[in-house]
Amino acid sequence: MRTTQEGIYRPLLRAAAAFSLGAALVTNVAAQEAVRIGTSSVGSVFYTIAIGMSEIIQKHGKVSTSVQPLGGSTANVIGIGNKKIEFAIANAFASFSGYYGRYNFKKSLDVRLVLQGQPSYRAFLVRKGANIRTARDMEGKTIVGKRRALPEIELVMDAFIKVHGLNPKNIKVVATTNTPEVNNAFKAGTIDAAIMPFSRKSPQIEQPIRDGVFEFLYIDEAKRDEMLKELPGAFYAGVFEPGVFTDQNKPVYTVGMNTYLITHSKLGEETVYRVVKAILEHLDEFATYHRAGRQYNAKAALGTFALPFHDGAVRYFKEKGLWTAAHQAKQDELLKR
Repeated sequence: MRTTQEGIYRPLLRAAAAFSLGAALVTNVAAQEAVRIGTSSVGSVFYTIAIGMSEIIQKHGKVSTSVQPLGGSTANVIGIGNKKIEFAIANAFASFSGYYGRYNFKKSLDVRLVLQGQPSYRAFLVRKGANIRTARDMEGKTIVGKRRALPEIELVMDAFIKVHGLNPKNIKVVATTNTPEVNNAFKAGTIDAAIMPFSRKSPQIEQPIRDGVFEFLYIDEAKRDEMLKELPGAFYAGVFEPGVFTDQNKPVYTVGMNTYLITHSKLGEETVYRVVKAILEHLDEFATYHRAGRQYNAKAALGTFALPFHDGAVRYFKEKGLWTAAHQAKQDELLKR
């Protein structure tokens, strides 16, 4: 697949322009509760999606919004729990963990689901020149296998080591804070490989591949499936067919999870209702910021869900005749925690 550099950055340029326009619109919206959307680092797909959401919500929902990059999904869920933000884009694992008080969360948080969106994947990238072609080549190398804001990275690292029969004492596992830091470490040659979070055709992956910084480590499908058995149920199997990324000549078998838009249970029903209505009824416009915007649709939202929905979202789904007895039964079950 051939993509111009301009094409890679076009969604980010649109997002930047939208952010400036969104700031101007704040003064023109009706006097509604102002909300903050927590997201990942600048340049990430989550960030671009958040900028698009902010613009759509302000324009069509008449709710003042701002975007705050807090780090990774866990940081965003914590931000909801601490009420530093009103909405957050986070992966299903972090959202699930926060709701039940597991892994990095010492207590359960009153988070609620608003919408479901695009998948987020985890895969290994290896530095060009590190001579890593197989899992066994990872021994003796320095690998980014931890990130405080994304605790599932360490779970994936542990599963990889276990199913490939590697000796953890022969691998130097290090931690980083965010994806730009990982990319800088690759460029500096201080790491040999990393587990990276990314979405399909992510510029933060595509551009370094084009620049010859790193490439994919191709894991066998059977080994990937074994890894899934070691991971929490929020994960599922993913695959990128050849050609999704530059110089990717084989399938990349990954583990993935859904992306959630979440909020706190105490946020006003009317505010959440307006947010859901604005997004679901303007998907074509939303998709102009990033193609993943189309995946925030009602069908995806009401697919398998691991968190109870906020009352404002339920109100919208009932209004449109989409909320079924089965959905209510699942909602009641999840609320029992």
